[in-house]
Amino acid sequence: MNGKGWGGARNRKDRFSESLTRAQCEAILASVDAMIARGMPPNRFLTVHWEKLGVAPADCMPAISGFLRLARDWARKQGCEIVWLWIRENDLGDGSKGEHVHILLHIPEPILRAFIRTMTRRWLLRVTGGKYVKGGARFDTIGQRASDYRNAPEIYRENLSKLLVGYLLKGASKGAARELALPRWDDGGRIMGKRWGRSQNLESV
Repeated sequence: MNGKGWGGARNRKDRFSESLTRAQCEAILASVDAMIARGMPPNRFLTVHWEKLGVAPADCMPAISGFLRLARDWARKQGCEIVWLWIRENDLGDGSKGEHVHILLHIPEPILRAFIRTMTRRWLLRVTGGKYVKGGARFDTIGQRASDYRNAPEIYRENLSKLLVGYLLKGASKGAARELALPRWDDGGRIMGKRWGRSQNLESV
């Protein structure tokens, strides 16, 4: 891929991990910086609870890839480009949450409403092959208002930082959390296969 160690055997489907490494955390932070530098800052935060949607752990990675491919292709047909970054988490085997994925997205405003209100549920139905379950997916804004990334950049950056460093990286290893001075640490659970990823238009970072 990009020579930084994210591909190859480390991402085999049968490989398990318990946490994000320091190098992965740094790559995630760099990817978000790249989104902002390219004028495509994250403007929505999507969480998908795969267990609620009936997806087995071994099928979560194909479900993520399929969902994002459908979203990318649809956006292109509308003349738009999206970017994303995702991080997978799991519970501690107690069934409290099951496997889920957090996705930071930049969705251009002309397609934002349809993307969230109509298309997301259709894509999830496609990749799960089942019936949509209430609470299976949730969109959140980043900041106090959806337009903060454009109209209140200081508020936006503050809230993005809290979300990214204070929440999305909570599944870092204890060593990485300590070395990067992360304000929060929690067990990110056991994950089969890739633990995080980003759209191809960010892979040169």
